[in-house]
Amino acid sequence: MSEDLKQTMQKVATYIEKTQPMLDKQAELRDNFLKRAHQTAGVLANKGLIAHDKVDAFVAKVAADETGGEVWSLVEKLADALPTDSLGEATREKFAAAGKTLDAFEKLAIYGDARADTRESGMID
Repeated sequence: MSEDLKQTMQKVATYIEKTQPMLDKQAELRDNFLKRAHQTAGVLANKGLIAHDKVDAFVAKVAADETGGEVWSLVEKLADALPTDSLGEATREKFAAAGKTLDAFEKLAIYGDARADTRESGMID
């Protein structure tokens, strides 16, 4: 075997040694992504957001875009579809303002007077 061929084979072996773990890791990540995409598509189908017969097409479309653009597009569409009123509103009543019923010992320990008035919480409106 010639010296050039030995050097080339050594370089190829070194290259494979370095790149094969990265390729294996990428394949594992891809498999995990596809499993997660199938799970998510099933949830979306059960919620009526996509048709049950379109689950595989949805997964294929999402998996085809390596940048994740399809996933983020879906998130934006779902966010636009949610009415903001259903996300909550400010409370109208201050629960702490009602004060707390304390017995005489608690009043004495906290306020220094067993007959202290605890109907006001001391919060500023």
